[in-house]
Amino acid sequence: MINDADDMYEWYDSALDRLDAVLTELDATPNLPYTVALNIYHPQGGTGGMLMFSAERREASFLPTIARRRIPDAPKFTDLAWYLHALVPSLLWAGLEGYEAREDPND
Repeated sequence: MINDADDMYEWYDSALDRLDAVLTELDATPNLPYTVALNIYHPQGGTGGMLMFSAERREASFLPTIARRRIPDAPKFTDLAWYLHALVPSLLWAGLEGYEAREDPND
């Protein structure tokens, strides 16, 4: 997904074998001023969501929108620890300097 100059969200579909080309497109100089996002899926975890990068790629957000993992004894809450364990190591290559985890139990 690229949020372009007209503030229109344009979604594209691609296969995993084109991931390098997709990442190159999202980080292409003409797209740096725009928010970009990838829908990602963790097959072993059976869950996923939207990984969104802000303009200039200074911040990233993850929204667990695909089969959200819940805490069994507190099902209104997302198992943030599971997502952090799965995501943080993958984001280190991009220069991750820290993170903030937040839950909205009304979601």
